[in-house]
Amino acid sequence: MILLVDIGNTRVKLAWLADGQSVRDTQPHSLDYAELAQFVEHLPHAPERVLGSNVAGRATAQALERACRHHWNQVVEWCTAQSGSELLHNPYAQPERLGADRWMGMLGVLRRIRHDADWQGGTPCILANFGTATTVDTIRRTGPDAHSPEAAFLGGLILPGVTLMAQSLATGTAQLPLAQGACADFPTDTHTAITSGIAAAQGGALLRQWRLARQASGRPPRVFVTGGGWPAVQDDVCKTLRLAQADLGLPPASPQWLDAPVLDGLACLAREGQQA
Repeated sequence: MILLVDIGNTRVKLAWLADGQSVRDTQPHSLDYAELAQFVEHLPHAPERVLGSNVAGRATAQALERACRHHWNQVVEWCTAQSGSELLHNPYAQPERLGADRWMGMLGVLRRIRHDADWQGGTPCILANFGTATTVDTIRRTGPDAHSPEAAFLGGLILPGVTLMAQSLATGTAQLPLAQGACADFPTDTHTAITSGIAAAQGGALLRQWRLARQASGRPPRVFVTGGGWPAVQDDVCKTLRLAQADLGLPPASPQWLDAPVLDGLACLAREGQQA
């Protein structure tokens, strides 16, 4: 068994990858940073390998390393945006500067769609992660050339997440509240105006990249979504996307939810034989 560890901006997700499998068959387990060492201590058996992605800083990574070394005499294989370059091209001038979580998420999407007919035919894919920060990243198949990666990361956006947007208005202004409430087309109270504005900003970022990816490829991209902020904006973002599709005479295609694409990316690397 291989232990997959995603240390994110606010929490840790873990899952097991069974022997001989390329897809995890367990639901992700979520922990606070402080619970990570205790989780390792109470596992009934040692994993064959530990693969990790970390964007939370060195201290949290070291806590996991110490626990794995103490209890299992095991090292953690940290995967970065330079791992799996045979699968996905990273266009950053300094590839290591791309967040490991974004990179692993894209690899997780690639593992999921790489044999689908629409992907093989040139349909790009977007992964929108509505987390502490919202990221909107686009990948596209590059072709059958055996000497280059099968896909390319075209680029992506980073903007404040749903909660950060709400908190910034509450703390950075004199009278605006920490808003709660549903979204509306034409809000008539402050709480609804704020929640609707946040959803509009999140959906606008996704729609921008959707339109650009369609323009670049000639095909409407598939959209995958993840992250704890998604439920807060789901209805409004889906409505915005459906309207854009209808305006272009396209059939409606809703975003597809992924519970832990970073862990899927780590699983992909584990079976491709890639390490950090």
